[in-house]
Amino acid sequence: MEHNTLLSQFSLRLIKTLSKESGLQALVDLGYEILGNPFTITDSSVKLLASTGETKVTDDPVWNELKMNNNFIFQTYSYYVRNSLYNEIARNEAPFYWSDPYCKYPRLIGKIRINNRDVASMVVCAHNRDFKESDKESVSLLCDAFSIELQKTKYIDFSQGLMHQSFLYDLLDGKFEDERLIVERIKILSLKFKSKLFVINIDIQNFDKSRSTLPYMRDEIENKLANAKAIVYNQNVVVLASCENDRHFQEIELKTLKEFINTNNLQAGISRPFSKLTDVKEHYLESVEAIKLGNYLNREQHFYKYEDFLIFDLISNYTHGEKCKKFIHHSLILLIEYDKENGTDYVRSFYTYLCNFKNVKDSATILNIHRNTMFHRIEKIENLLNVDLNDGDVLFQLYLSYKILEFFKIALP
Repeated sequence: MEHNTLLSQFSLRLIKTLSKESGLQALVDLGYEILGNPFTITDSSVKLLASTGETKVTDDPVWNELKMNNNFIFQTYSYYVRNSLYNEIARNEAPFYWSDPYCKYPRLIGKIRINNRDVASMVVCAHNRDFKESDKESVSLLCDAFSIELQKTKYIDFSQGLMHQSFLYDLLDGKFEDERLIVERIKILSLKFKSKLFVINIDIQNFDKSRSTLPYMRDEIENKLANAKAIVYNQNVVVLASCENDRHFQEIELKTLKEFINTNNLQAGISRPFSKLTDVKEHYLESVEAIKLGNYLNREQHFYKYEDFLIFDLISNYTHGEKCKKFIHHSLILLIEYDKENGTDYVRSFYTYLCNFKNVKDSATILNIHRNTMFHRIEKIENLLNVDLNDGDVLFQLYLSYKILEFFKIALP
C-alpha cells in the first residue's frame, strides 16, 4: 500500500514538473531524488543528452568515460554491440538489469520511445544503494516523462531529428504527390536542400555488426556529407544528399564517403541527379537497381552510379525478357563471326571506337596500337558491316547491341 502511495505521489510530481515547462534537467533532478542513484540519458548513437549531477561516480570506468567524453569511445561501443546490450534494449519493453566486467556497479536500463520508435536510453547506476524492485516502475514512469519532454519545443533539435527521419520515410514511401505539401513540411522542419538532389543507398549486408549498429552507422555516414540526411530504411542506410555543383559533389564531396564504404567493405548505389522531392522514391529505386545490376554484371566495385547502368536497366525491363536479343544488329553478329574465323580483334576495336565518340587517336591509345593501324581497322570494319558510320541511328543500334551482349553475358571473341 505504501509503495502504491509513493508511486502515485511520484506520478503527480512528474506531471506537475512537465506542466511547468521546467525542462529536462528538472525531470532528471526529480528522478534522482526518487531513485537515490545517478543516471544518464543517451540517444541511439550513445550521445549524452542529460545526466544527474549531484552524485559523482569516480570508480566506475564506463560511467566516467561517458561523462568525460559525452559519448563512448568506439572500442567501448563495439564491446557493448558484441555483448548484445543494444539488442537487449530493443528486445525489452520494460526496464531490465545489466552488469558486465567493466561496470563496477550494476545498471538498470529503460528505453525512451517516440512515435513507436526507440530513440534513447535511461541507464541508472547502483552507486549509492542497491536496486529494489520498485525502481523498475519508477524508471518506466521516468522514461515516459522523458519521451514527452524530448518532444517539446525546448528540445527541438532532438525531436526535429526524429521528424526529419519521419519525413524521409514518407518521401521514400512515395506518400507525397503534391510538391506544395512537401514545401510546407520543409518549412516546418527548417530543412534546407540544395537545387540538385541524389539518393544514395548503402547496402550493409557485408557490414560487421560486431563493430557497430545501424543507427551509429547512419550518423557516421550522414556526417561525411554536407547538406544530407540519412535514415535506416529496409535494413540499409539511405541518404538524401544535395548540392549546387554536380561535378564538385561527384569528385570532391563523395570522396570521403567512398573511402568509408571501401574501408568497411560496403556497397552503395547513387541515383541520377534530380530536382523535385516528389521524385525521391523513383530515384531511390535507381540507387537500389545500380547495386543490383553492378553485381549481376560482376563489376566488382563498391560504388555504383545508376547512370552507368541505365541502358542495362532498360534491357532488363524489356517485356519479353530474352527476346531483347532480337535487337542485336545483324551486322555486329557478322563481325563477331568474322573475328572467330580470322583471329582478328575487330569487335573489341569497334566497341572502343564507339565508346570514344569515334575518336581514332584516343581509341588507338586505349588499344595500344598505332593511329594509322586504327584508321585501317575502322575502314575494314565499315566495309564488313556495310553500314554508314555517320548515321547516328545506326551507331546507337550498334552500341545497344554491345550492351545487350554484355547484359546476357554473351562472350565476345
